[in-house]
Amino acid sequence: MITFLHAVTKFDNLLAKTEAAVIITMVVVMTVVVFLQVVYRYVLTQPLHWSEELARYLFVWLSILGATLGLQKRGHFGLDVFFRMFPRKMKRSMGFFIYFLMGIVIFVILVQGVTLVQKTASQESPAMGISMSWAYACLPVGGALMVIHLMVIFLKDWRNGTLE
Repeated sequence: MITFLHAVTKFDNLLAKTEAAVIITMVVVMTVVVFLQVVYRYVLTQPLHWSEELARYLFVWLSILGATLGLQKRGHFGLDVFFRMFPRKMKRSMGFFIYFLMGIVIFVILVQGVTLVQKTASQESPAMGISMSWAYACLPVGGALMVIHLMVIFLKDWRNGTLE
């Protein structure tokens, strides 16, 4: 179990580094695109018709990928006022239940995201003319990444006895 957990943790960390690199790249691209839009619109008076749409799609992808990275880093906030009041054994049961609920929500995002991508495959975005599936693909991709991160967090907490 320890070697499996070690391998899974290494993979999870590599995945998180890749996510961070993609996020940084998207922020840079979005910044450049928005800057070019401002220059073209107000200086050259020839607005780029696709830039606002690309920036919007990049922002949506950034939000979802940021949420996956936040999950991996355990950076999401939690309300633990009542949780701290319970005895240790009950905290462990509640921790398991919380991970279970998170898994259900992430699974719904993943499944519904796949459905949405399939339904929007034939639709084109107005300005760029690309398939809307690319814009909505962030949901199944983010859902899959969250499933991986949540499983690793659960396994680590289960192994360490800190499932709370």
